[in-house]
Amino acid sequence: MNPGESLAYPSGSMKKILMVQRFDVVNVGCAERIWRQAEELATRDYEVTLVQFPHSERRRTLPSLRPEAPPGVRVLALDRQAASIPENIRILSREIQSADLVHLWKCYPDTGIPVLWGLRKHPGPLHYDWDDLEGGEGGIAQRLTDSPLVGNLIGTWERLILDWADSVSVASDEIGRICQSHGFPSESIFFCPVGGSPRAIDDSILQKWEQEFGDRTVLTFLGQMEAEDFPVEVLSAIAGVMREKDDLHLVLVGDGPGRRSLEERAREEGILARCQFTGYVPHREAQAILSLSTGLLFPLKDDPMSRCKSPLVVVESLSHGTPVIASNVGEAPKMIGDCGALVSGLGEREWRNGLSTFLETIRTDSNLADRCRRQFLDNWTWGRSVDNLEKAYHHAVSRFNA
Repeated sequence: MNPGESLAYPSGSMKKILMVQRFDVVNVGCAERIWRQAEELATRDYEVTLVQFPHSERRRTLPSLRPEAPPGVRVLALDRQAASIPENIRILSREIQSADLVHLWKCYPDTGIPVLWGLRKHPGPLHYDWDDLEGGEGGIAQRLTDSPLVGNLIGTWERLILDWADSVSVASDEIGRICQSHGFPSESIFFCPVGGSPRAIDDSILQKWEQEFGDRTVLTFLGQMEAEDFPVEVLSAIAGVMREKDDLHLVLVGDGPGRRSLEERAREEGILARCQFTGYVPHREAQAILSLSTGLLFPLKDDPMSRCKSPLVVVESLSHGTPVIASNVGEAPKMIGDCGALVSGLGEREWRNGLSTFLETIRTDSNLADRCRRQFLDNWTWGRSVDNLEKAYHHAVSRFNA
């Protein structure tokens, strides 16, 4: 599967796409994927309906990341309470009856059951967008609930959806391999990684962070504050490099239950004054930070979930001309190419050596920023990803009709 492969089809008689997902897209980071897909499809004259589950508490307590839907996309708001599933089934059955194709993102029963029920009543093409390891051992469901039973349940759903799907888009080669291991035909699998949609950043936001950073060398981590997402060994490696480079500054964008332990470790290492924990910030502000950073940090544990990731933050970093230092795991090597550095393992010594080499490369390679932007434009835009999504849609229609 080639990330640069591009083949768009005319929409023809297939115009109405029902995109079903389970989040409040206003404030859930990973919903960037389906939001941008909907945006790109709308520009190609598809009639897109995006299912939305508003979450009042999250809207009160978390910053808004994006509007409910892109321009030209219809929003279908559903109640997220379990008691509303019968009514959601009724509503989605009606929507499915008038859609030319159903696009399902995430395999959880709260949306999977209404979709499959509606398709049972009104048969039509189903496309499944598989972008992460949700079920099974080490998957997202088990990590969130700390329950192997829940992980196995969602893993079963992941396999069941394949029995109904006419085509599947995968965000990584590893998910494609898993999909084939479940018996899904390779010719019905399409590579649709994350992409980027660079937007102009407000001058006032840029000026704020330019003043904050000054002329310092800034390494940025953007993501969840979890022990497995930002290991303390990497923090210790940064501390070692900071002792050699007086102008080095660490910015950690995001939040989570592991933030306090990371702050405590930074204090123990004597670098807390040179670390900035921003908490959650709006998407446009995170992009300003990325664009002004010297480099992005992307450490990854080598496990099934990490190998399945198609990391949006890496693509966004490249789009700003910001190089990346990452673990040599999953999609990261293919995404980064010669636009950064790869580190094997999560050991303190390996990351300290990798960071020193990375910073020296940035200092001496005057073409690095331009290569990052070219890597992004040639391979990792949402337009290129949706080219293949269109291809998957047309395959689903043909396979269903056959």
